[in-house]
This record gives sequence, C-alpha cells and structure tokens, in this order.
Amino acid sequence: MTDDGLHALDTAALEFFARKGLEGGPNVPQAGPANAVKVRRVMQLTQDLASKPFSELRILDLGCGDGVYAIEAGLRGADVLGLDARSERMAEGARVASRHGLRNVRFVQRDVRSVTRESLGIFDVVYLLGLLYHLDIPDVFQVLENVAALCARMLIVDTLICSTAELETEWRSEVYRGRRYREHEDADSAEVRRSRVLRSIDNVFAFRFTRESLVRVLSATGFPSVLGGDAPLEPGKAEDRITVVAMKGEPVRISTYPWINGLTESDIARTLASEAGTCP
Repeated sequence: MTDDGLHALDTAALEFFARKGLEGGPNVPQAGPANAVKVRRVMQLTQDLASKPFSELRILDLGCGDGVYAIEAGLRGADVLGLDARSERMAEGARVASRHGLRNVRFVQRDVRSVTRESLGIFDVVYLLGLLYHLDIPDVFQVLENVAALCARMLIVDTLICSTAELETEWRSEVYRGRRYREHEDADSAEVRRSRVLRSIDNVFAFRFTRESLVRVLSATGFPSVLGGDAPLEPGKAEDRITVVAMKGEPVRISTYPWINGLTESDIARTLASEAGTCP
C-alpha cells in the first residue's frame, strides 16, 4: 500500500458507497456519489496537517457508519479503528475491508459516549464526522473531553451548527450557546430510534453549537488551534454545516502582552470589554 491510496475496489464496494446516505431521502445533501467531495476533503486535510504520512498514522473514526473514511484512510496505509453504535452499515463496511485485504482496518460496535483513552489508547488523528450534532447536553461536552484525551495530533469535526442560539448551557464554568433539535418523538420505542440510522441512537433531543461556541469548547478541551477546513471545496454542502480541524498543543504564552497569559477566552472577552468601557 502507498500513501496515494489509489486502489481498485470491487464493483460491490463501489455500489455500496454510492448508496451512502440515500436512505435519508432526496433532500439529504452530499449523499450517494456526491459524498465523494466530503471524503476528498477529509483525506486532504489529514494528508496536509497530520505531520506524518498515512502509513505512520493511527486513526480513530467515531460514528463510522459504513466505514468509507476508515477504508479510504486504510487504503493509504493507516492503522484505522472504526466505531459505531449501530452495526448494520458498519458490518457491510467490514466485509468490504475484509474482501480487499485491509487487515489494518478494524470495526467495533460501541457507543461513542463510552469511548475513553483508557479503553482505546492514543490516536494521531480522530474523525468526528456527522456525529457531534446527534449528541445532547451533557454528553456532547463529555465526548469532546474524552476525544481530546485520546487524540495526540488532530481532530477533524464535520458537523451541523446553528446560526441563532436559543439557549445557553454551562460546562466547566464556561457558558456555551446553541439550540436543541428533536431527533425522535417522545413515544418512539428503542427499536424505532435505533432503526433511524441517520439520527441519534437513543436521545430524543440533540444540541448544536453556534460556530463561536464550537470553537471555544474545542479550545477549552485541549485544542488551542481550531482551523476552518474550507478546502477542498464541497459543492452542495449545507450552509449550516462546517468542517473544522482542531489541533492538539499547549497554549502559547507571550511577552509583549503578558496580561493575556493563562486567561480563558471568556476572561479575555470580559477584560477587553472592561477596558473598552473605560476609554473616554
């Protein structure tokens, strides 16, 4: 296997990936063959920012679904673990990996809310694609903290956000803004909820951050640099869906403005607001 990742897949595999997301109906953006643009973006960002070639990377794909990202990274030589709470689509992805001899790609059925560093170890790169906006409060915060603990280099998040917040929620003494959206009806059975593969596994509501709050929570959980992953372009991408790359590291300290060192983003905002209020 080489880092360019160009391998001929069998017809059954190509047809399987061409059906990705189509179960959501005709209004799902970037479903079916159009999902190619999203896979290309994720692979390009990984290649350019992970600091090591694919063949040296350990990658965790959370909420992997049919496993297309795990398999694409595995074809490039990465050691990949795909996790999903549902087994239906993931089982077919595992069969694709097996048919193509990808012993470096594994799939495990597990709820993302149970994922920890202690249970899985450390990964160079974590994919959190199309999953975060299916989690509710407080799970969404705990999952991000757990992911930060097991991520050594970078986290790629592709998620829906809200443009106008309707509620504020507090976590670790910081306030974050967003909106809750319904995933299921209150009376839906566990079986019905599980059968809806493009929704949450069980929670009735899910929380979506504003873009500003998403960046702040990523920064607060250990990713001091959060970059907008806007290219390669994704024609047809929903306006309220974004890709960001969160990089692990230590917050820098500076000498030219020492007052800022050690402050949270909220502390900085309050300090600057206070300073602005004292100006004549």
